[in-house]
This record gives sequence, structure tokens and C-alpha cells, in this order.
Amino acid sequence: MPSVKSLLCAALAAGVLLGSASAEARFGKRSSSSGGNKDGGSRPSRDERPRTHRATPVQQEPKDDDDDAPRRRRRVVVARRPLVDLVVAGAILAPRPRPVVALTRVRKERHEAVPLLVRLGVQGDLLGDGGAMGLSMAMEGRRMGLDTRYTGLVLPADDGSDELDRISLLSAHVTAALWAGDRGRVRVEAGVASAHAPHVLFVGPSFGASVEACIGRSPVDVEARLQATPFPHRQVDAQAGLALHLGAFNMRGGWRGLYLNDAGHVDDVEHAEGFAGPYAGLGLTF
Repeated sequence: MPSVKSLLCAALAAGVLLGSASAEARFGKRSSSSGGNKDGGSRPSRDERPRTHRATPVQQEPKDDDDDAPRRRRRVVVARRPLVDLVVAGAILAPRPRPVVALTRVRKERHEAVPLLVRLGVQGDLLGDGGAMGLSMAMEGRRMGLDTRYTGLVLPADDGSDELDRISLLSAHVTAALWAGDRGRVRVEAGVASAHAPHVLFVGPSFGASVEACIGRSPVDVEARLQATPFPHRQVDAQAGLALHLGAFNMRGGWRGLYLNDAGHVDDVEHAEGFAGPYAGLGLTF
């Protein structure tokens, strides 16, 4: 498995590359009419288009148990005959040996209950000439979990006016831990993502991966995450940084890169944008 240092360097390099991309028009917005007639003008032809922490608690994996479990005794109803009542009552109350396997299973279930962690977070980003505010909520057990995220981008309009363009990004992923230990965790993710731009709404499949690793015995973790949407639009979101855990409270900071491309679905003109900048966030884990 690649080292944490390698993953962090790769994610930071991706953020720098994404931030250097230049955009001629806003993602998901119709092109400005400054180059043509006000009543619509001529559009460029297709040939002319541009081409152990609370963040990572892990329980010991339970051993395979027998599926046998203690069964609830059924209620017995008999006729009111004194002699029969006496015999039946004696048979019911007689001590019976309990299965050893069932007793072992109950004891293990009592001491090896699977924890369910809930994480809530808020994050602010400085991306290019604009900014973003994000919210996240995640629930995770020993191996499987659910991760939801929302990011609201506010960017200066690309037509030279004083107006602002707003883009909303939303994702919901099912997560699975490929590797989990008391000092870190590596996950893969899959789900759906949407992008709400000024003139279009995209919804498509989304895939991702994330890693958390503790630094020695300190309360500091190295964290990195990558998310991508291949179609109908193209989106790549990568971030890497550090997290400080103080009990249930945590603080995060690092670098984020974001790439958006509407693939020409708005007005047959491909609008692509790249942003990069620092982020900071606060969160709770319980």
C-alpha cells in the first residue's frame, strides 16, 4: 500500500494542477453574447470548440460463530388435571443444560458490539477568486458506512458585471473500508453526485477514495480524499490536509482542488473551470 506521504504529495500536486486551469466561461452557464448579436448571434461550430482516535476507531474483528442462538421458550398450556399438572410442571422446571456455543455467542455479542460513529462537519474554502462553504455528515460501522457532502460555491460572474454565480455540489456515497486498523483506515466510495449550475442541473454516478492515518501517538491525523464524476458532466474534487482530534471535537485544514466541465450540454460550448485553494473546518464525532 502506498505510503501516506506519497498519497498526500499526489493529492497536493493534483490540487495545484487543477488550480492552474484557465476557464473562458462559467461551468453550466450559457456563453456571453458579447462576441455575437444580442438576439442570439452565431455560435462557434463544433470544429472551433476548445479541446486509537475517534476519527478511526476500529474494533477487533469477531471470529466466526455458530449460527445457533438461544431460543425463547414457548408458553405451554395444559388441562387442569392435578396429576398431569404436577408431571408437566416438573418437566418444565427441570434444569436443562444450555448449549456452550450459544453461551459463548451471547458473551461475545455483549463484549463486541459494533460501534456506529456519526460525524458532522462544516468547512470553508478559498477557491480562486471565489469561496465555498461545505457541510458533511457521515455514519460508519466496522467496515461499511454512508457519507453525504454539500458544497456551495460563490464566484464572480464571468461577464464583467457585479453579479455572482452560484454552483451547488451534492454527493451521497456508500463507503467500504478496504483496510482498517487502530491507527488508520482506507476506504473506497461509490454513489451519486449532482451539480446545480446557473443554467443546468447534472446528476450522475460518483466514485471516490479516502485515507486517514494517525501520526505516531499524537492526536493529529493525515487525511486525503478524491472524488470523481465521469458523466454527464465531469467533476474531480481532491483535498489533503491534517486533522487535530480533541475528544469529540476536531479541527481540519489543508488544500483543495476542484475541476468542473459541463461537456457542452448547456449551449454546445464546453465550459471548463479549475479552482484551488486552502480550506479549514470544524467537526464533531460521536
